[in-house]
Amino acid sequence: MQLRLPGIDPPSQVKVAAERPEPLLWIRRMRILDELVAGEEHVVRDVAFRRGVNIIWSSPRKAGDDNTLFRSGFAGHTAGKTTLCRLIRYVLGEPTFAPESSRRRIRQALPTGWVLGEVEVAQTRWAVARPLGIGPHPFCARDCDLDLLLGRVERLDLQHFLDAIDAAVTTPLPARDYPARDSAVGWDHVLPWLTRDQECRFADFLYWRQSSSESRSQVLTEDERQFVVRSVLGLIADAERQEQERNAHLVASKAAATARVPLVAHQADVDHDRVERILGIELASPPDALFGRRARQELEARQADLSRRRSALGPSDLRRGLREALEAAIAAETGARRDLEEVEERLAIERAALALDPGADVANQASLLAALPPSRGYCNVPIDLARDRGCPLATTQPHELDAQRHRRTAQQEAEDRRAVVASLLARAGACKRRVALAGITTSNARRAFLEATTAHEEQLAKLVVEQATLDQVGRLVAHAEHAWRESAALATQIAGLDREIKDSYGRQEVIRKQTSHALGRFSSRFDYVVRALVGDDVTAKVEASGRSIRLVVDEHGERDSAAFDTVKLLAFDLAAVTESVEGRGFHPRFLLHDGPREADMDPDIYERLFLYVRRLEECFKGEPSFQYIITTTTPPPANLRITPWLRLELHGAPATERLLGRDL
Repeated sequence: MQLRLPGIDPPSQVKVAAERPEPLLWIRRMRILDELVAGEEHVVRDVAFRRGVNIIWSSPRKAGDDNTLFRSGFAGHTAGKTTLCRLIRYVLGEPTFAPESSRRRIRQALPTGWVLGEVEVAQTRWAVARPLGIGPHPFCARDCDLDLLLGRVERLDLQHFLDAIDAAVTTPLPARDYPARDSAVGWDHVLPWLTRDQECRFADFLYWRQSSSESRSQVLTEDERQFVVRSVLGLIADAERQEQERNAHLVASKAAATARVPLVAHQADVDHDRVERILGIELASPPDALFGRRARQELEARQADLSRRRSALGPSDLRRGLREALEAAIAAETGARRDLEEVEERLAIERAALALDPGADVANQASLLAALPPSRGYCNVPIDLARDRGCPLATTQPHELDAQRHRRTAQQEAEDRRAVVASLLARAGACKRRVALAGITTSNARRAFLEATTAHEEQLAKLVVEQATLDQVGRLVAHAEHAWRESAALATQIAGLDREIKDSYGRQEVIRKQTSHALGRFSSRFDYVVRALVGDDVTAKVEASGRSIRLVVDEHGERDSAAFDTVKLLAFDLAAVTESVEGRGFHPRFLLHDGPREADMDPDIYERLFLYVRRLEECFKGEPSFQYIITTTTPPPANLRITPWLRLELHGAPATERLLGRDL
């Protein structure tokens, strides 16, 4: 049973922690300028905030006797409350300050506009300037207020300011690194919780950003948002985070191993079937040791037979002798063709000389005779060279062949040439017969060589294919055995991972029990805030289940409606602030709620929200150590519609009373 503290007023219930004298983060002032220039004439809106409760009220038009059809009914809903909240978020580092359509209208109305913020971060004052238009770069200044920001001051990149917030808010967290991804909790992860989207309608305590708001905030999974909340509330220790990270790795490893088991088992079956099909024998399944032994015995026998046939292939190779015969035949045919060409060339010249007119010019005859090759009785060596080298024929033969030829009669020359032609014709016929016979011999030799080569290559190719097949079967056997060994190893690994995962869950449970006291304290605080808002008849608690927490409100059964969901959410946020005020948890004690009133929420309950934070202020002797900004259309309690709690009152009409003082 959860501890109950009924009947105790909120001021007596909260014990302020002296070591936390002010919020870790809070806003002093916001100023909207139509131009980044000093001077009251450029100030569109200037809002001063305080520590404690800050109410931004946009009062609706009251219905009365003069109410008529077609009168505007959105006076309280078009004044700029949400725009102010978005500008606060923009100053605190959010990428955008409105949806695209609204940004376009604001930039059209204030093309050179800027929003300035004066923010306290860990007791250090920062001044921040961000442009509303496109082009200028944002900047900030340390130890500076808004009036000094527009003067001669060192302007730093905005990231210096964001780094300061990140260091102040996230460094103290007991667990920063997400268990399921390689990143840490950052300020941009916490900001959405502290400044919920109005579009979310306060539907769930983990629902912070709605896509229609176009905030471009960091997108976190529900598990990651749970981690952020538990870390900020001090409900998770780094040891648990480390164990969660280890558990996540174990679960991922088990999932990967489980997914791989059927794959490797199937691959082993496929390889087994292929080995049987190739070898043509039946084999045991791969888990059986007989599979590999029997398959390798068959491979060894077939390898020995293949080696024997490869060795026998050498002596039966006839290609060398047939190649030599082919080369000899080609040489003989080449010689015969050369002799035929020489004879035909000589025959052509002799026939040309014989065809000359016997009475032709002697000079022409001499020229033709000089062109003739030497007869078979003489060599081609010039006579002078032959004499110089001591050739005996050169000294016994006549010195002037031409002179002898001239002394012969034309009739004698003609007869001699006819005899030469006849002899050459006979020799040409013999050469042709030699060429034809040599061609037949060469063709037969080439055919025999090609047939022997083809037969040898075919036999060799068959042996190569058989060898490749045997090598493939060897690999398949090895793969099948490896796959089954891997499958067995994976099964063992999965069993071990199951045990480790169970042990990890057990260790996480032990760690959670160690932090259960903190959870019990926060659950009691949540119960206290819910009862303060709804009444002492309800029971509320925070349940922890695994890595998540759940909010429960019970009144004769668990309550689950839009109004109760909103109450649970508001009570959860206020309980987080209250716990931090008392010195527990790591909430920065800054909170912004944009119009949290649900249509079916009882007005009394909504009014108690203001009463609770007002009573929380009264727990402090000086300034409160928290800042709560709330915008509302529903009128706040009368005693809070005054300074210092009411910081700004807006109206939808006329346009000058809207946030930006004009129509958009």
